[in-house]
Amino acid sequence: FGKIFGTGWGVSPHATIKLWYITVVEKALLYAASVWGGTLSKTQIARLHTIQRIFLLKFSRSFTATPTNALNVILGIPRLHIAASSQVLKFQIWNLRYKNYIDICDPNLLDEYRDIKFIDSRKSLDLSSPVEEDFVVYTDGFRVGDNLGFSFCIFDNGFLRPVFCFKLNYYNSVFQAELSAINFAVCWALENRVRIKIFF
Repeated sequence: FGKIFGTGWGVSPHATIKLWYITVVEKALLYAASVWGGTLSKTQIARLHTIQRIFLLKFSRSFTATPTNALNVILGIPRLHIAASSQVLKFQIWNLRYKNYIDICDPNLLDEYRDIKFIDSRKSLDLSSPVEEDFVVYTDGFRVGDNLGFSFCIFDNGFLRPVFCFKLNYYNSVFQAELSAINFAVCWALENRVRIKIFF
């Protein structure tokens, strides 16, 4: 089979090792770095570089005498203590909304973070007068075996208009299908400038 398929086809071992390093090893080494990454001593930094050096040598296939800093530059992988510091900064800006880094990124321009524990679940929408709908719409998301999709049908004064059916990918969830159906109904109503009542 070697003559037919060739030995260089597919993902190379070099790329696989680098992918493993970025997705597994670096994530494991920097676990919770937003907490401990801001207070690293020289000994801890040296220990991180010793661990990182092993992987840099493996997927660069260079001599063991090559300096770690050179390996970082050649492979385009930042040193671990710098990656930990960036996670600390990201946490302070995004979650804690520190104003110290306003020259880097203004926290007020970010999406607003709201803890769901503090959202009042007893809110109600008070409509002063009943809204008269032009159409009644039924939506449904479903999964049958590996097939997943949603449907959307419109009733105009009790008469069924054309039914829309859409298929989604196998990796989507039924919840996503339900939301897609509701989204389609809302977009259809906005596009046609009509008022609808949705049953899902």
